[in-house]
Amino acid sequence: MKPRDLGLLCLAVLLVQTRTANVQAVESTLTIQPSIADTFVNSMYLHTKYPEDPHGYLWAIFVGNMYVEYDSYKLYGSSRIYIKFNITSIPKDAKILSANMCLYMYDPPKTTQEFETYLVLSDWDQHKLTWRTQPPVAGTPTSTATINPKPTETWICWEITNDLGTWHSEPTKNHGMMIKIKHEMNASDQLASFYPRESTQSQELKPKLVVRVDWHEPIDSTAPTTSPKETPAHTPTSTSPPTTTTQPTQTENPTQPAVSKPGTTVDPTVLFSVLFLAATLGGAILALRRILKQSSHRQEKSNHVMMRWASRMAEVGTLFRPQSS
Repeated sequence: MKPRDLGLLCLAVLLVQTRTANVQAVESTLTIQPSIADTFVNSMYLHTKYPEDPHGYLWAIFVGNMYVEYDSYKLYGSSRIYIKFNITSIPKDAKILSANMCLYMYDPPKTTQEFETYLVLSDWDQHKLTWRTQPPVAGTPTSTATINPKPTETWICWEITNDLGTWHSEPTKNHGMMIKIKHEMNASDQLASFYPRESTQSQELKPKLVVRVDWHEPIDSTAPTTSPKETPAHTPTSTSPPTTTTQPTQTENPTQPAVSKPGTTVDPTVLFSVLFLAATLGGAILALRRILKQSSHRQEKSNHVMMRWASRMAEVGTLFRPQSS
């Protein structure tokens, strides 16, 4: 290989290495808000003559154990929340670092309780879902959050990084999450109340996903849901017995936990690595040129010696050449 060709090859390698070093992953925090579907189901209605109505139209969602007295009814029941988010705003080639699903609680249980999230395995409709028509869920919980009686109003978050990773790689598997109290039993005052996407509260208090990702450029920190709002399949009836759950009241001056803004991270070792690589390649090219030059000089010297040797041999040959008579 000629020295010029070798130099061009080394330069191409250096350019590729430099470009690779410059394409660094940028960490961003993406907030997806609100959910695209959320509702709850309650086992209490299974013990009455009233059919269970879907609750996807309500301005509150509930999870946990409860007790209610109505006329001759003394009923226990357990509520579960179903919720789903649109994650198409996350780039397909982004690396998911963490994901937390958060709901704003406006009324806590009266005693400390644990609430679990489960991956939902098939589709559901918030305006048709009842206790009897629940979709299957994973056999083990994804995460558990402990909810205390105080503070009475706060964000409750569940870590769902692995489940979000599944939805990100296989969008058809995104059927959302189910939330339930760890121990479902006949008990009272073990109910937590949250704002759904249908709530009349401000946007900042509606369900959200907070996702940290690595991508080649910063991502807008807030990703509003773009899917159209569903129209309730029906309106609530007045035949169902009332529950003891409280309805949300308007909150003034709501607060939102700070979310870090996306930004670039500068690594000084990247620049040093590039400069070191350039210096190494440059030194290698100079050394190779010196070796090739020395080799060429030795070849010329060798050729000169061979010519002198051949000339001497020719002179010696003339001593033994027969003389003409």
